[in-house]
Amino acid sequence: MNTPTEHLFRLVYSTERIQLKRMLITEIKITQENPTILYQVPFELTTAPLRAWKEVFMDSWKSITQHKGRISETIIWVFHNRVLVDKVPIELVKNDLETLLKSVIDRTNFKINLRTESAI
Repeated sequence: MNTPTEHLFRLVYSTERIQLKRMLITEIKITQENPTILYQVPFELTTAPLRAWKEVFMDSWKSITQHKGRISETIIWVFHNRVLVDKVPIELVKNDLETLLKSVIDRTNFKINLRTESAI
C-alpha cells in the first residue's frame, strides 16, 4: 500500500547547455533569386539537442527575427548537431548572423532551464 507523503518528486533528466560551436564556412551555399543574392549557412552545435529544445529554439528564432526586416524571411532547421539558416540576405554580415544565432541559443537554453525548474 502506498503511503502519502508531503514531498513531490519528479525525475528530471539533466540537460546539457547547448552552445554554438562554429560556422561551417566550407558548406555555405549561395543562391540567386530574382535580383537578390541569398545564402544558406550551416552552423555546428556542441551537442545534438532534444526535440523540446528544437521547438523552443524555432519559436525563439521567430520571435527575435520577426521585426528585423529581410532576416525575418529566413528559414531555419535544426537537425542532429546542426543549425541550417536558409535565405540569409547578402546584407547580413557573418558576425551579425552568428551573434543573432548565439542570442537565440542563449534564450532557448534559458527557457528550457525555466521549464525544468518550474516543474520541480
